[in-house]
Amino acid sequence: MAQLFAPEWLDELKSRCDIVDIISRYVPLKRNGREYSGCCPFHHEKTPSFFVYPGTMSYHCFGCKESGDLISFLRKYENLGFVEAVEKLANIANMPMPELKDSDAEEIARKKAERKEILSALKDSARYYFDNLRLDHPQAQIAREYLKKRQIDQKSIVRFGLGCSLDYDSSLRYLREKGYSLEILKKAGLASETNGKAYDSFARRLMFPLINKDGEVIGFSARLLENKDVAKYKNTSATPVFNKSEVVFAINLLQKLRNERRDNNADYNGFENIIIVEGQIDVITMHHFGITNTIACLGTALTPMHARKLKQFSENVILLLDGDSAGHKATLRSIDVLRGQAINVRVARLPDGYDPDEFLHKFGAEELQKILDDAIDGIEYKIRVLRENYDLTEPAQRTKFVHECLIVLKGLNSASEQDIYLPLVHKFSGTPVDVLRLDLNDIDEHDKPFYERDAEPEPLTETKKEATVKFDGYGKADLFILASILYQKEYTHDFDYSGLYFTDAGLKQAYEYATATKNAGGAPNISGLYSYLDVDSSTPLVKALVAYEFLPDSFPELTFKSCVLKNKERALRAHKKEVEDEIIATTDKDERNEKMREALALTKELEDLKKEIDKVDFEYAQKRKLYNKN
Repeated sequence: MAQLFAPEWLDELKSRCDIVDIISRYVPLKRNGREYSGCCPFHHEKTPSFFVYPGTMSYHCFGCKESGDLISFLRKYENLGFVEAVEKLANIANMPMPELKDSDAEEIARKKAERKEILSALKDSARYYFDNLRLDHPQAQIAREYLKKRQIDQKSIVRFGLGCSLDYDSSLRYLREKGYSLEILKKAGLASETNGKAYDSFARRLMFPLINKDGEVIGFSARLLENKDVAKYKNTSATPVFNKSEVVFAINLLQKLRNERRDNNADYNGFENIIIVEGQIDVITMHHFGITNTIACLGTALTPMHARKLKQFSENVILLLDGDSAGHKATLRSIDVLRGQAINVRVARLPDGYDPDEFLHKFGAEELQKILDDAIDGIEYKIRVLRENYDLTEPAQRTKFVHECLIVLKGLNSASEQDIYLPLVHKFSGTPVDVLRLDLNDIDEHDKPFYERDAEPEPLTETKKEATVKFDGYGKADLFILASILYQKEYTHDFDYSGLYFTDAGLKQAYEYATATKNAGGAPNISGLYSYLDVDSSTPLVKALVAYEFLPDSFPELTFKSCVLKNKERALRAHKKEVEDEIIATTDKDERNEKMREALALTKELEDLKKEIDKVDFEYAQKRKLYNKN
């Protein structure tokens, strides 16, 4: 992917951008020597472990191990494609985009045109469904009766753009007449096809348009209005513009409200909090009653992408649960997801049998506000859920309760944060805080909390596979050599690293980049490596390289020298193995003798090299011994 643009152009682009300035738009950073640090935007933490390095134009988190350059940061944080992230940086740097190869340019232009046409079709379909609601048609009448029953007024219908699908084919006829091909309608998720016959994917349903924060209709959620043995709600399937795990219902209204408040108050800095409810009808009713900082996520599982989108509006979230939702694993996991994005989470719980829609219509906004004001911290909520699941008058049950609470607290970021909740466990169990603190030390940090324990095993993702990769001694030496070079360690400045030997394909590319850059008079660095190759699609060793953590070392120059010698040792061993294979394969006596002499010479060279390695290692040990004595 990186080959779309010349590495030199990408380096120039990033050099024109201030990495500290741009990342600080997303993450508050403080100067820390020559680097800048802050709380990682990709996982929840109280103590900053996220570092930005202006010298190498890169970042690294020592907590979750995320690393990269400006382009990779924007791609991950905003879920952008490679070209989109590059275009965003080019706009910031006021730098024109280069002309691409004809084939690349045509492909990018084709995708942009396709996206534009899909969005246009979705916008026209939303208008069509909205207009349907006013027609004298049996299906429109059913939809109006349902909305009336749910007490959704005309103002809310307009505000959320609600509509209805009348039948299986009229929407497709309308859109085809406007010039959209069936292929585009299928790609937009508007049309389905069975046995060669196309039909409306949302036939005879109430339509809720799903709109992103830029005001673009990207899909639909549709509710069945007839009693059938099928799912009540149906959402747009994955399309080039729609991903269910990212959609926030009513985020466009949050954006509109924020813009209005900023226009009226230049110092406005976001919402005090965002309220998350479970369904679209709940959101509509909350807005109707004036609680307009309310959204819902599509489906039950809140994702890190949802959380990052919400964090752009507020760092505080209230999960407003239906009265019968206590203990739902999705809620408990949502707390972890939100905290993982450094969002403060509180949980508000309605009385049994009520959802926000029913509660508001019966008791009003003032009573609901009291419940919101009494929302409790997310970790406290977990402890209270556990309390409800155990009979604390029984010693065995009380012991189990304490153990489960401590597993929850073990997952927190620091002892000081754990100490905040230990008094609550003491309050419910009677166990002294000092005893709880001691027991907490014995909890295995890998123990899963109660709401994760009986979950289906997660598939082993590529990231998890990479985390299990084992590096042999040579592999560790390779990583240290290249990491030292790319992180511009002082002991590499005068080092001639030509002639090094790497077996991993990705490390070979990293070495080629470093060599070419140095030969051209430049200084290899992590940011430049990202320009040279697509790190995200590279080998596990390359990903380990860019996320490399240097351990405390009083004599790194000796460690580096030892690693270089080991690299040469492996090269010699590989060469010797080739020669020995040739000896076995050849039938020519003279050639065999020549190869045997070469093998003997390589054996002698390896013996001398081993002595040199031992000498460096002995020197290191002696210096270390003297250093410790002093």
